[in-house]
Amino acid sequence: MNRLILVFFVALCACGGSKPNERLADQPVIRTVKPDYAKGFSIDVLADSTRRIVLMNLEAPGETLQVIHWKRKPLSSIGCLSTTHIPFLLALEKLDLLKGAGFADRLRDSVVTAKVNSGAIQNLTAGNELDPEVVFAVNPEILFVYPFGGAGYEKFLQRGIGCVQVSEYLERHPLGRAEWIKVFGALLQCEQKADSIFHSIETEYMRIRDNNKGLSTGKTMFLASMDGDRWAVSPANSFIAQLIEDAGATYHFRDSTSTGNVVLSFESFFMAAGKADFWGKIIYTEEEPTLQVFTENDSRLLSLAPVLNRHLFYCNALRDDYHGQALLEPHVLLNDLVGIVSEQPDSTFNYRYFRPWKSYNPKLAE
Repeated sequence: MNRLILVFFVALCACGGSKPNERLADQPVIRTVKPDYAKGFSIDVLADSTRRIVLMNLEAPGETLQVIHWKRKPLSSIGCLSTTHIPFLLALEKLDLLKGAGFADRLRDSVVTAKVNSGAIQNLTAGNELDPEVVFAVNPEILFVYPFGGAGYEKFLQRGIGCVQVSEYLERHPLGRAEWIKVFGALLQCEQKADSIFHSIETEYMRIRDNNKGLSTGKTMFLASMDGDRWAVSPANSFIAQLIEDAGATYHFRDSTSTGNVVLSFESFFMAAGKADFWGKIIYTEEEPTLQVFTENDSRLLSLAPVLNRHLFYCNALRDDYHGQALLEPHVLLNDLVGIVSEQPDSTFNYRYFRPWKSYNPKLAE
């Protein structure tokens, strides 16, 4: 175990009520919670009722990122660096514990934003950086952070703030991302509730998937957005590719795998995208989306088949909580894609995150 992991171990044990330098004795494992979809964690329940939570490095398969030996106790304050952590707290009814949140100005949930506006939840970031002074002022017992930052977190650990490295956004299965609720449940003493919530999500996701199983449309879909002067597409081992396959379509870039987006030159993107049936995009706009927004004002893209056939779809992340609540609603994302690939009109289909572009541009549907 390297020094950083050891420091995390000691700090989290301290939060659990042990003396700062006391190592909890090894205990027999009573049972192990092995996630069905997530690859980034496992949880051992030990004989003395403590929990050993092992967090894996999803960017370096096989490597352990962090080991937490957690002596369960009620918490009075926590902090979250990512907006994607908030849905777990809302679902588990633990929002009152949240005293600080990163990027609080980007939160979409009305209950959370009301607490931010009242000062009950402090913004832990200034611009795109974590503000240590605000973190120290809030002084959370646990701070949920990104799985990077390394030695930058040690200043918090030295002040007795336990840092938990959450990497749900790196999971390759939509249900794997949602399954991280079990880690939050283990740390917040609501494991049964976390299990029940995830079971409901899984059941609904599988119901939608199985209703479309064996009914492949033969249509291909992909997501792509502008990245500088090039185009970035989600790889075949991404959660969005899994959603598309489970919706009954074929992911257009199914031969590409990557730990991040696949970045293509315009020429490569143009050649590949022209053969697809549906093109999707995550957009950020205060106004009604236009074709110019979709094509980044590049008239050459107007000749692509998805554009000509009006098979464009999108999610407006400024309006819908794609980077928040959608984390715990993979079944809703899946249902949206089923509606899009089967070309259900928005007048009769309840789209929540992803929407057919023409539903916001009625003249295109004439």
